[in-house]
Amino acid sequence: MAHPLLILAVLAVAFLGLGLRQAWTDAPTYDESIYLSAGVTSVTLHSLRLNPEHPPLAKALAALPVLLDHPVIPQGPVWTNGGESAYATQFMQANLHAGKLRTEIFLVRLVPLLEAAAVAFALFALCSRLFSRRSGLLAGVVWLVNPFVLGLGHIDGVDLPLTLCTVLVAWALLNVLRHPDRSQLMVAGAACAAATLSKDDGALVAVVAGLVVVIAGWPSVQWRVFGRLALMASVTWALVWCCYLVISPSSSLHLTALPEPFLAGLRYLGTHDTVGSPAFLLGHQWVGGKWWYWPVSMVVKIPLLTVLLLVVGPLGLRFATRAARREVVAVAVLPAVVLTVFTVVSPKDIGLRYLLPVLALWLAVASSAALAAGRTLVRAALAVVVVLGAISVVASVPNSLAWADPPFAPAYQSTSNADVDWGQGFWQLQAWSVGRHPWVAYFGSGLIVDNIPGARSMLTQVPGQAPAVIVRPGELTGWVAVSATTLTSNNANALAFLRAYCPIGVLGGSILLYRFDTPPSATPGPATPTGQCPGPFSHRVTGS
Repeated sequence: MAHPLLILAVLAVAFLGLGLRQAWTDAPTYDESIYLSAGVTSVTLHSLRLNPEHPPLAKALAALPVLLDHPVIPQGPVWTNGGESAYATQFMQANLHAGKLRTEIFLVRLVPLLEAAAVAFALFALCSRLFSRRSGLLAGVVWLVNPFVLGLGHIDGVDLPLTLCTVLVAWALLNVLRHPDRSQLMVAGAACAAATLSKDDGALVAVVAGLVVVIAGWPSVQWRVFGRLALMASVTWALVWCCYLVISPSSSLHLTALPEPFLAGLRYLGTHDTVGSPAFLLGHQWVGGKWWYWPVSMVVKIPLLTVLLLVVGPLGLRFATRAARREVVAVAVLPAVVLTVFTVVSPKDIGLRYLLPVLALWLAVASSAALAAGRTLVRAALAVVVVLGAISVVASVPNSLAWADPPFAPAYQSTSNADVDWGQGFWQLQAWSVGRHPWVAYFGSGLIVDNIPGARSMLTQVPGQAPAVIVRPGELTGWVAVSATTLTSNNANALAFLRAYCPIGVLGGSILLYRFDTPPSATPGPATPTGQCPGPFSHRVTGS
């Protein structure tokens, strides 16, 4: 067999190639307008007033390549007094009119795409130490041949950087458990700092790592155990402070245990993330959180054989040593459980992306299946998982973000928000709209219907406020373009009548196209949009 790292490198190059293509063709997603403007202003104006809910590291790193294009950075009243949504819209509009936006969106996605590929190598390092190089190769390859990972991997966000940092924390923590010397503790502290600085729940990863260090060393002299914890925690604390002081010195000079912007972000999330959001999954619509949303979403958005590996793969732990089983519980299972509980209790059922770090950690656990690869049947089964995953990835291009398992395709009939439609179809909508003068209900941030040639908005466009439908069914004739998320969750009640009619086209798997020769009936349709139909006009589907 070729060297495992060589195999992983070849697949990573292919992954990056597919991701680069979509990084160029996909329009800005909902959060990217905010992350882009917040990241650029953090490294140029040294201010963290935009997007306070997440720590700055991931956004700042992603923004660095954007500086090569010399972005337009609006100031004035919106910068001084406006919120993140209002400023993000002005930032996007200024750079769109300057002809820079598409290049800047591509540039801001380069670092996240590299981070996505780096997760595969981090998994290889972790699983090779836990089990074997064969296990490391399995985990890395299955990560790369996942359309869900590719779909999120070319997007500027905070879930993917946290995933990379979480795996690195697990790897560093494993080294501490085996050799708890000063250097290993300092590396673990640095990894915990990176996780804390990537996303709000990264602090949970750091806390779990500290608990593991204490529990693992408890039979020893207590002062030594707490000394290890103190060293690791002090490195984390110092690096968190250094990051804030470098990026925004003036906003961080407060006599608090942690930087005031970090604490303000936690306070913001304590209020914002306790408010339910509209959700849609497999014909069910609701506001708030349902525990079953997460496992069902995994079946919809991840190749079925990969899901089977995640469920059955941990049985391979029976072939591992007792020490390895204890270690995998400490570095992978425990943080995965904590992050899962934290996510499930949140009333934000808006995308499986929140469980991306858990997916990576559990893939490390499931890689123990490779320990049984000496058995012909197991080896063949793992090969099938990889091959079908690779086929799924290639088939998902150029719309990996909108991919769903074949039984649940098209994705707009099964799920919503970041799992299918996050605003990435805007460029296609612009090109398609020319000469059609459509009514448009677009789900996105920073780009508006005024940027679409000849389009008329079905929704209010007030930055910082939830859009409302302002066009009645009796006023609709001609072409209509509606984002899947708008149709099934965010404006599900007001647009219920459209779900009874079949679209005659779909842009990027995420924007449904209708055409009416006469106005549609206002009678509500089912929760699930009807499938696409042939012909020049949309019609009401019998029974809807």
